[in-house]
Amino acid sequence: MSFTLRAPPTPGIAGITQKNVVPEQIARTCYTSKVICGSIRPLQLQLTKTVRPTGAVSARRRTFRLTRHAAESANAGGPDGSSSTGDVQVAPSTKEAFEIHKLLDAGLGSVMLVAATVLSLFLANSKVAASYLHFWHTSVGPAALGLAMPIHHWVNEFLMAFFFFLVGLEIKKEFVSGSLRSLSKAILPCLGALGGMVVPMAIYFMLNLGAHGVPSGWAIPMATDIAFAMAIYGFFRHRMPGGVAAFLLTLATVDDLGAIAVIAVFFAKQISFQYLGAAVALCAALYHLQSQDAQGVQNLPVFASLGLLLWYCLLQGGINADIAGVATAMAIPSKSPVPEGSPVHEAHDGGAPVLMDHLIYKFTPWAALFIMPVFALANCAVPVDLTVLGSLIQAPVAHGIAAGLLLGKPIGITAFSLLGIKLGIASWPTGMTQKHLLTVGLLGGIGFTMSLFLIEQSLFGVTANIAKLAILLTSAAAALLGAGVMSTFETHDPSKTQTTGAWTEG
Repeated sequence: MSFTLRAPPTPGIAGITQKNVVPEQIARTCYTSKVICGSIRPLQLQLTKTVRPTGAVSARRRTFRLTRHAAESANAGGPDGSSSTGDVQVAPSTKEAFEIHKLLDAGLGSVMLVAATVLSLFLANSKVAASYLHFWHTSVGPAALGLAMPIHHWVNEFLMAFFFFLVGLEIKKEFVSGSLRSLSKAILPCLGALGGMVVPMAIYFMLNLGAHGVPSGWAIPMATDIAFAMAIYGFFRHRMPGGVAAFLLTLATVDDLGAIAVIAVFFAKQISFQYLGAAVALCAALYHLQSQDAQGVQNLPVFASLGLLLWYCLLQGGINADIAGVATAMAIPSKSPVPEGSPVHEAHDGGAPVLMDHLIYKFTPWAALFIMPVFALANCAVPVDLTVLGSLIQAPVAHGIAAGLLLGKPIGITAFSLLGIKLGIASWPTGMTQKHLLTVGLLGGIGFTMSLFLIEQSLFGVTANIAKLAILLTSAAAALLGAGVMSTFETHDPSKTQTTGAWTEG
């Protein structure tokens, strides 16, 4: 016998479906989640119901309708402390987690990231600026292992590896069973990322060919800051179909990989091919483990160990080590079951929990409430030299950055994506249209972190200060433009679009 547990499409609760449940006694913890830039929609319920077969085939599927009110009243109970629902009981240990997840769903992660950004900029330009900047540039770590790095670098290289692990899991989930599961849909964000790198670089270069131009900064406007782009998107996620988040995540990740490749080829000062060779071998070992779906849970310590070694080899090899998170995530088995007792339950018809769902559930609160705010505090500690404000309007480097990010990004992303669709090599992700593509192009203009890093590599002195101020102002303008466009969209009805990725449900 099989039956269905289904919740209506009310705010905060997605459909819950479980098949092939033992008919005589159902006692299973169900979990549904929605995550967009660190926001989760959870429902953890202990369902206990005796089902007696009726003999009729049509009666073998039973539907139970649950609402958030029912879940909360079950927690509250009646005057005597008993459950007021009878059929639905929420375990007391899950109540606090449910409250935290409701805050995350309300956009707490995005709010904390923006607040940390403002706070860091304020402190970096206040009377305590010297002490604040000194803290982030204080070296810590074992020097014997080559790990004596400023705290700022630990945040960008180590903590962000966990963030990219989460991003990698979400992208793989979309590739396996979500809005990017077909090759043509997966190609589209890659084409968009290519256009979003090539066109801004070309615009910058053309505007800096004159006598006072600085062509050495050609790579600065190519980068998209995935953390800040997803934070702005998170405020308006309910107005967007799930396929847009998958597109933006993939595009920003490919964009980041492109920026890392450019840095490694054109700006890296020390490359160790021995360590990079070891990194390739570790990737091969990770993907060999991927074939052992059934042993995915048992192999988690091995995955973690290999991922940590991969991070170390990439760091010592001279390139950004945070991409170790993406590489490790892509090696996680896509069909491996969750650990016994995990509260995660995939919220789509006929689905079963998989290891990726379990890991996404575990990592999302840490990414939203700790990693991303710390990332903003570390990377927004940028002293603003207002003495160069007058030079900003006349400096070709500022013109190139502003035009590259505000014009080049949306033009490049939109043009290359539409060209791919026109040629028949790419197709739209689920629910996505041209207006959503333009929105992604605007959000792609949020350069910030990687752009600031590229400035440090390619520019110096007053020119670097002008470029930094241009990045701050341009990224803020791109964020406001993207938010303004998304605010005009109507609230999206997720029932009209079937998506399975946890970050991608509208």
